Amino acid sequence: MMPQPRRLRLVIVDDHTLFREGLRTILEMEDDIQVVADAESAEDIVELVWETKPDVLLLDIRMPQGSGLDAVPAVLRISPGTRVLVLTACDEKEEHMRAFKLGAKGVVLKDSARQTLMQAIHTVCTGQVWVDPRMTGALVEELSHLGPEGSSTSNRDENGLTEREREIVRLVSSGQKNKEVGATLAISERTVKTHLTNVFQKLGVRDRVGLVMYALRHGLTRAA
Repeated sequence: MMPQPRRLRLVIVDDHTLFREGLRTILEMEDDIQVVADAESAEDIVELVWETKPDVLLLDIRMPQGSGLDAVPAVLRISPGTRVLVLTACDEKEEHMRAFKLGAKGVVLKDSARQTLMQAIHTVCTGQVWVDPRMTGALVEELSHLGPEGSSTSNRDENGLTEREREIVRLVSSGQKNKEVGATLAISERTVKTHLTNVFQKLGVRDRVGLVMYALRHGLTRAA
């Protein structure tokens, strides 16, 4: 008999009782997820994580006792393997950016579909970053204000990208999806995916969000 795969262990912290209990019910319907604890207070976050060492912490941003984001650095110190997935009803990019800067791996809007939440959970558990598609444009806009780190540009010799790969990086950074990039460059979507795989390897990034961050910080969003 094959052993059962290990279930993902989750902790939920949200001050809205109905939302928290409803979310727990939804998650416990999944075969590969186990909700090990939930709480309504930001004051309980660190203690809960210390006791349970969950794979994922689903964390509300705004609570009566303060922002749940304030606990993220402490959470990651005591449980480095825990992925923080922020839940929020607001669409304020400043808070989303703060979440990522503090170490959160994803931000999910509370009006998202169940399928979107499950995708976000599984994405962050593979070590990748999750951003709701509705927030991608705002995130790119905010990142563009950060400016480059160190040298403002990286030429082809430094990053190893071909001219075509640089074109694709610019288009992805502008918010285009693979199909749209393919249409712009008159190449197939499969070819775009192949180029992106090569770009991820060359730049040492895991996903599109990481690529956009790299491109903005190294001047790859500007036409040559």
